[in-house]
Amino acid sequence: MDDEFHYYITGIIAQHAGFDEQEARIIACSSQFVDDNDVILQVEDRETHEIYSNYISQTMDILKPRKTLMRIYPIFHFVPGDPTCETAYRNDGKMHVLNTTRDCELANQMLSDAFKSPPDIRPYRIGIATHAYVDTWAHQNFAGFRDSFNGDILNPVPNIGHAEAGKHPDWVGHRWEDDRLVACAVDNNLRFMSAARRLFENYTDHLRSTARWADLQPNLLAAMGPCRSGHGSQGREAREAAYKQLSGGWEPFDEADWFDAAIDHEIHGLEDSEKGIMSRVTLFKDRYWWKQGQPKEETHWYRFQEAVKTHQAESLGPINERFQTMGVNIRLL
Repeated sequence: MDDEFHYYITGIIAQHAGFDEQEARIIACSSQFVDDNDVILQVEDRETHEIYSNYISQTMDILKPRKTLMRIYPIFHFVPGDPTCETAYRNDGKMHVLNTTRDCELANQMLSDAFKSPPDIRPYRIGIATHAYVDTWAHQNFAGFRDSFNGDILNPVPNIGHAEAGKHPDWVGHRWEDDRLVACAVDNNLRFMSAARRLFENYTDHLRSTARWADLQPNLLAAMGPCRSGHGSQGREAREAAYKQLSGGWEPFDEADWFDAAIDHEIHGLEDSEKGIMSRVTLFKDRYWWKQGQPKEETHWYRFQEAVKTHQAESLGPINERFQTMGVNIRLL
């Protein structure tokens, strides 16, 4: 899924389920920020000179993933599910212990753990766990590991997640075919509405809310619009206008907002957080300091990063059990 679901639809669901405006925004921003949190930073305290380092939750260079970051995929994006479920039936009969399947036990446990988090990081953890949870619908039948199970072994694109399928699994309002599957026709809106309903139910159960899915469903369906085939995200402009109306006027997500509010940044050469090859080979590293006049612990960026670390720490063990059945220790990746 992209920001249409991770940010807009997640925020709309959180609002209608009963989270207050501030909590809903944090949940939605955290859910989307999982995909944008792809740069490791060293942030210095000007007074104590203590260095804070974040964990990343995405690696954008999937063509050349760093082995040490391979754990990111199953923890944040491709949660292993039930490889025997009917929706995973393939033409070649293959199964994989790391196969992502919708609404799986491990992803539900991530949400449950997030709901129990300390109040200061709870909405951030809910957003992070939400990202992993709803991606079990979009990323179903792909494994968060390099394996021919994910596609054609002769294809030059690495067999990691849905790299070979491109963006097709992530687009709202999109129809495509997964030729590996017995039931190869995929309507993303059907998948995403199923994810939306289950997410809403998890939120209302947590909040003990009386909000009804039936009151949100038709508006959300209308906002998502029709499904189209093709090689692009068609109809996005109209959908964004509908999301903005449903959310009460939310503006698009900007990954710089939390960063700029928490950190002073001194650029040396090309900006480290800039996407592109040149930023990866710059000889001069940027420098970062916490903004003075506010405790870092109260900033959104810091709390999100602490939530990422906690999510990884609590998810690593259960997911590693799956990897160990293949003779792989994910703690070493």
